[in-house]
Amino acid sequence: MGTAWGIAAAGRRTRTRLAAALALLLTLTVLVAGHGSLTPAAAAPLAAPAASPLEAPVARNEPNPAYVVKPGITFNHPFRNGQRGKIHRKIVKTLKNVPAGGQVRVITWNFDSPYLAHKFIAAHERGVSVQIIMSRGLARSQGGNLARSYPMMLRAFARGNKDRPPELRSWIRTCKQTCRGKRGSMHSKLMLVNRSGATNWIVMQGSGNFTGAAAVQQFNDWTTVTENQALYDGWMQMWDQATQDRNFPAMRFTTGNVTTMFAPHKREIDPALSVLNKVQCAGATNTASGRTKVRIANAVWGEARGARIARKARELDRAGCDVEIVFMMMQRHIRGILKGMRAKQMVYITGLTANKFKDRYVHMKGLAVQGNVDGRPDGNVVLSSSENWTQLGWHSDEENIIIRGDAAMTQKYVDHVDLIYREAPRKLSNYVNSADPDPDPRPDSYVDQGYLGPKDYPFHELEAELD
Repeated sequence: MGTAWGIAAAGRRTRTRLAAALALLLTLTVLVAGHGSLTPAAAAPLAAPAASPLEAPVARNEPNPAYVVKPGITFNHPFRNGQRGKIHRKIVKTLKNVPAGGQVRVITWNFDSPYLAHKFIAAHERGVSVQIIMSRGLARSQGGNLARSYPMMLRAFARGNKDRPPELRSWIRTCKQTCRGKRGSMHSKLMLVNRSGATNWIVMQGSGNFTGAAAVQQFNDWTTVTENQALYDGWMQMWDQATQDRNFPAMRFTTGNVTTMFAPHKREIDPALSVLNKVQCAGATNTASGRTKVRIANAVWGEARGARIARKARELDRAGCDVEIVFMMMQRHIRGILKGMRAKQMVYITGLTANKFKDRYVHMKGLAVQGNVDGRPDGNVVLSSSENWTQLGWHSDEENIIIRGDAAMTQKYVDHVDLIYREAPRKLSNYVNSADPDPDPRPDSYVDQGYLGPKDYPFHELEAELD
């Protein structure tokens, strides 16, 4: 492994020479509550080799130095064959092409996927530094069963660390409650990679945990940004804080067209309202109707926070915006605010009671605006997040990423919410609690369209199709 560690050290020396230029960029773009500047992250990418079309074929299990991580947004569809594991496949392909000496950093509320656990262990065994933080309660719930992800990786990562420098060791650990706050829970879902193939500075995040359920039961999104060193450094600063497991000030910053907002938020404006407050309903030049499209997909709405966002959505609807909402759970008073609007519940409870091996539901936590927003009649904004719109989400470890000006990403998000809305079985008037029976949840036509039928078997069997 000596060569890999030497390459990583060379990357750090290159990074030092870039520090002055990076500091200037961050001074202009970073807005961090409680911080006047943003220090570069400790991890640096390996020097990227020039890809050659004449390269020798890469062995099946070896990283491909010419592999390119595609930026953009990825969605899965839990009912459709071939689309259930799209996010997991994106994660695995990125991980597979990280070279020895590379660094992978993960924060996830839950890691419960034998499929993914084995992929991370394989990366560690070929010399990649894999470091993972997950919820303490969920880690403890897995006990010492080596068939479960946490104990499996805890044991595997302990092997092979002895001869590595500290920054290149692998581990999986938990935080007391939140990692950067005093209360709430550790609920982020993200992966940071310094290099995969020919791609550097990879930030991946979204609504999906590293679980079988995220792949086969839930509608999730996963956003990837690459080759943005300032963004990567900002997220790595958050990572460094999280590893200390103590309270830190709220952290928000902008690099180019990407804005990041990490919770706990303290006294900051709500990420969703930071977008919706800048929407004008008329005068859109990039929609056929001239009306601004607002597409919202957030799993859980609750308390005063959920009500504030609901009132803003209703205000925009009444002002003439084209508003459409899909969700999973919503308190009664918030459903009352949205009464009469186009809002549907995407929950399929298959069987007489809720069953964790069967239920299908929307788990996304974001929105998209296409039209008159941010003072632009042709504006495009996507908010992708780990955050439910509740008070718990406000106080917990969460991440939000807002991308402006990406028309293709916005259109893809709009189309996906439209698809979920068309397929969602319930309106506000026939809302069902997540634990209530739903004796006939799926039209027969869904079988003809190749949707996954309910079966009583564990996640790892569903995951078998992903490999």
